[in-house]
Amino acid sequence: METDARKRWFRLALVALCAAVMIVPMASVAKPKMSLPDRGTWDADMINSDITGYSGKGVYVAVLDTGLAPNWRDYFPAKSIATDLGKGFKEDIQWNAATHSFVESGIVHEVSWIGDTGSTHGTHVTSTILGYDYYAPADAASGLPLPPLHINGIAPNVTIIPVKVLADYTIGASQTDPVNYTTQKFVMGTDRAVAAGIRYATDLKLEGYSPMVITMSLGGPAPAQVMEDAINYAVSNGVIVVASAGNSGDAGMGWPGAYPQVISVGACGWKYEWYAPDLTPPSSTTPRYRLWWLQDSTYGYNDIPEAQADLASQVYITSWSSRELAGQQLDVVAPGSWVRGPFPGVPGYSHLPWWSNGLGWYFGNNPGNFYYLGGTSMAAPHVTGVAAQMLEKDPSLDQSQVESVLKTTALNIPPGSMEVYDLSPTPGFYDYSWGANATGAGLIQADQALAAV
Repeated sequence: METDARKRWFRLALVALCAAVMIVPMASVAKPKMSLPDRGTWDADMINSDITGYSGKGVYVAVLDTGLAPNWRDYFPAKSIATDLGKGFKEDIQWNAATHSFVESGIVHEVSWIGDTGSTHGTHVTSTILGYDYYAPADAASGLPLPPLHINGIAPNVTIIPVKVLADYTIGASQTDPVNYTTQKFVMGTDRAVAAGIRYATDLKLEGYSPMVITMSLGGPAPAQVMEDAINYAVSNGVIVVASAGNSGDAGMGWPGAYPQVISVGACGWKYEWYAPDLTPPSSTTPRYRLWWLQDSTYGYNDIPEAQADLASQVYITSWSSRELAGQQLDVVAPGSWVRGPFPGVPGYSHLPWWSNGLGWYFGNNPGNFYYLGGTSMAAPHVTGVAAQMLEKDPSLDQSQVESVLKTTALNIPPGSMEVYDLSPTPGFYDYSWGANATGAGLIQADQALAAV
């Protein structure tokens, strides 16, 4: 049965991410040609990206992440993925048992952009930008049957260039720290691999694949000159660079999000997440409502308010979204608390697409294909999509102009606190508080940003 998952962090450079996985063969069934009804989501409604009249057409977006799952065609149209431009970068590393740390070799190899078995994080990030085909039998199992749908993305007409900079690593048991790294399998990247991805996307821009946005839903604990040099190379050549701020709360922002050159993004949420129609809160007698995220009047959804003051009063900053420390600058926030999207989970890529009429979702071997994930990883692609819309309107915009417009048109979120229903550590209501160091200029507003371009 499908479960709810929340991604609290996703780091590069020496952070373990995922346990052992296995692969189950996919059904060899031809995907039918059919048009699915379009539906919007709470997060797109919160930033008004669905009313601008722009879709990112003609803009290239390099997603520096884990690549795309091998079954990416189950979610995205083939025309939207530049498979001929996709590429991966992976650095050789070794484990130093004496210092309990990884040692980077300095040698970065080119590898496939197809994702490895450890994580489909990059597929979920891409789905926020493009949108995706959706069907989850778990909806029906909970008494809320849905037909197959197409979920609208923030910039559905961009061209995605998958650039894998976070890859599977397998380190022998004799080489690892049995306390901190018990599984010997990791999804991670290094500063050099990320820098190689940034330079590759920038070179594509210089070859004519323009305008270009680089989005990075990843982060590490310290700055690195090789990465900052690559970011400067990108920005100086007209590439728009967006990065997640990190999921470390009061411990501060990670890098590359902490570099002042990038557009950094924190994560916010909505007061009425998991509420049933008519704003009925979850309780011991009313289970959390699994379709709250879907903006579809057929199912009595709770709408995001349009009035700015009303909206601001319903936005909270997540407890784990990185706050800016002295010398750091958080630019904006975007929805990142519970974002629905393709995420097969454990065990790896085991999967039956909605059009195969399989029952694997119910009877093992094929877990749910869609999860609710939370993290600044989920917030960053919202900003990326809005930046793509801006570049569609004016391809000449540079980094400073895009950042300035996003910040001056953002909805101010004042410091405050809010009682929010959450699933961790146990399902229930929690009081979350935040200060001015958690909000940046505020919540991005796509319609206001496009009007200002």
